[in-house]
Amino acid sequence: MKIEIINRIIESLLENIEAKDQEQGRLLVHDEFEQLDSRVNLWAIRENVRDLKETTVTNLVNIPDDIEIKVTFAPPSFFLDVLGGKKDVPYWQVATVIRILRYSDIIYDPKGKIQQWIDQAPHIEWDPDLIELKRQTTLLLLDRMDNRIREEMLADAYIWLIKAAEEAICIPLMQANAFKIGTATLLLDVLRDFDEDLYVFFADLLRVSAFTHTKLESARKELETLADHLYKLNVKTDREMWILAAFVSLNESERRLNQCQKADPEMISRLFETAVGELWQAYWLVAQNPRSEVKLDPWVVGSFWNHFGFDELKENWLIEQKKKVKTLLPH
Repeated sequence: MKIEIINRIIESLLENIEAKDQEQGRLLVHDEFEQLDSRVNLWAIRENVRDLKETTVTNLVNIPDDIEIKVTFAPPSFFLDVLGGKKDVPYWQVATVIRILRYSDIIYDPKGKIQQWIDQAPHIEWDPDLIELKRQTTLLLLDRMDNRIREEMLADAYIWLIKAAEEAICIPLMQANAFKIGTATLLLDVLRDFDEDLYVFFADLLRVSAFTHTKLESARKELETLADHLYKLNVKTDREMWILAAFVSLNESERRLNQCQKADPEMISRLFETAVGELWQAYWLVAQNPRSEVKLDPWVVGSFWNHFGFDELKENWLIEQKKKVKTLLPH
């Protein structure tokens, strides 16, 4: 996207900030694929908001209609809890805060507070307690995998294996003080430069090379239809927010797959694996069935198996992959 358009968007949004908004600052967030995107991603830090809230801005004067403008509103505490070393801050919040501060440009900072946060960010390290929590979570997920194997539910076991691997792979990254590791898609991108063997291992688990453009699109459309049906059945239940989050990943998967058509060969590979990773993330989210003893929705598992399953996926294969995952865990 042309820099002059981005500047016009920023200027237009800044003109609308009022004293009642109690805004401390704004950040323009960058990502790996922004040169292919028609999207501007901004974070606004406001004292008068309690939780994260994302909104899409429309109808800006002199801005093309095909540009998507997203603004995430966040309270200062979302950042200060991480920067201040507060205990019991969730892993995803730590990863998000440091990623935002490292990969953004300040566009509004009237009192210089945001610059102070950015200056602090390089000195933040992962809390050993969060690393230990990752280890415990990995073991819990591997136990669930074992339980499903005993019940001959191999598709469920495979899903728990992938999630366990996702958790375990974060540990060596956290020990190296990496922060851009919030989701499976970000993991793949970080692992490209961090550890080729881990990158290949995780990409193989996600079956990246087994997908084609057509197969990936078919899987996404099938899951989208299923997610829409399940959402209607689960409005105002424990599953509602899980399924809504899945739609975000489904949309992102579609966006990255479409961008493959206009990218150079190296970028196509990264975009495609991102599309697969987002599809996996969506399957994981839609499958969550918190009140069920089995935990994963059978309809979603069946769809997952249809698109991710393969002939070699047997009990012995699952156990071998489990051994590889456990080698990543600190003793």
